[in-house]
Amino acid sequence: MCSSTISAGIHCVTFQPTPGTTNQDRFVAQEWDVGGRRWKFLAVLDGHGGNFTAEYSAATLPGRIEEELRGVVERYKGRSQKRYTKRVQEILSRQIYYFDKGLGDAIKELCPDPSLLDDEQARNLVNANKDVFQRALSGSTLAIALLDNERNHLWVAGLGDSTVGLAYMSPEGYGDGERLLTLHSTHTPLEYFTIVMRHPTTEKTTIIQDERLLGIALPTRGLGDYPLKFEPIYTSKLFFMLPCESEDFLTNIQANNKTPPYVMNIPDTRFIDLAPLRDRNPTLVLFTDGVDIIVDGETLVSKNESRTLDPAVVVGKLLGREIDPGYAQETLGHDAEANWMGSSEKRNRATELLGNLMAGTSKETFASFLGPAERGEWDDSWYFDDTTILLYDLQESQP
Repeated sequence: MCSSTISAGIHCVTFQPTPGTTNQDRFVAQEWDVGGRRWKFLAVLDGHGGNFTAEYSAATLPGRIEEELRGVVERYKGRSQKRYTKRVQEILSRQIYYFDKGLGDAIKELCPDPSLLDDEQARNLVNANKDVFQRALSGSTLAIALLDNERNHLWVAGLGDSTVGLAYMSPEGYGDGERLLTLHSTHTPLEYFTIVMRHPTTEKTTIIQDERLLGIALPTRGLGDYPLKFEPIYTSKLFFMLPCESEDFLTNIQANNKTPPYVMNIPDTRFIDLAPLRDRNPTLVLFTDGVDIIVDGETLVSKNESRTLDPAVVVGKLLGREIDPGYAQETLGHDAEANWMGSSEKRNRATELLGNLMAGTSKETFASFLGPAERGEWDDSWYFDDTTILLYDLQESQP
């Protein structure tokens, strides 16, 4: 239901209360010794259609980034900071793109032309290489932060609608926050426009249905999701051979996939110089869109009215040493308490944040989330998305 850890100073929590529901989120919290300095690597991945893509990506992609980073740090010693920081940014962009491309290339290496296979041949091919096909069929968002705190260097990268942001705290202890990258979702106007303009007008009634790509997907960029990236014959001949969480998923794609790809794999990346931000006491924050859903009031458990708030700002406010007494009530519908887990350095601040987002000081709201599940009274109409949060205090390892 809930798992929390503190690894390399990074506070992590992942949560899914629905009985019988597998949490498909994954996260990475690592410390690397590169160039004689301690680097942090943080990532959250929101899997969908199974956890295969998220699981494989979390286990494999960080190592590839670290390997190339080591070479670049060594080669760029003594070069200009601008060239160096741009080169590290390029590592993230290239490694993410080619990692995802590799998921699709593995399918095409096994089967360059699915039309040549009969059903039995296709089934045998899929069964013999099930892990390869599952990683391509399912999908995942990705939000990454790469930190060289000693040099005030932060790089971020993202695909999909998971968030990487910074929370700040004023001298008086009040918090604020900002998202560092644009979300890749049909709810983001520029992403919506880009997707629509990339495809012919003959698809205008099918490309976005119920605010989703082909009526299926909200993220417009991501890892995996190859039924939305490949020609439809790969779905009809191969992906249909795999079990799928929703019968409508592949059927809708098969009916409306005319000019793929619909989901892209080019990430947004950014470099941030932390030096000018130090006096604002920054904390690095990553979270999956379960946080957005809580803030928007869309969980059917909480039955709040839908809101239009910036989750990164709300998170920043809740991470302050002081919380405006009326803010949480006004924005979330319940009161919140700073440091409700106590002042111990061992307390998990990500868990503390999750608690304030979900229910704060309201025992009734907490009971609405946890009580029915514990008593076996969960209503199938209730909805709670997988929710994962990572926090790292950027003041922690400052010289």
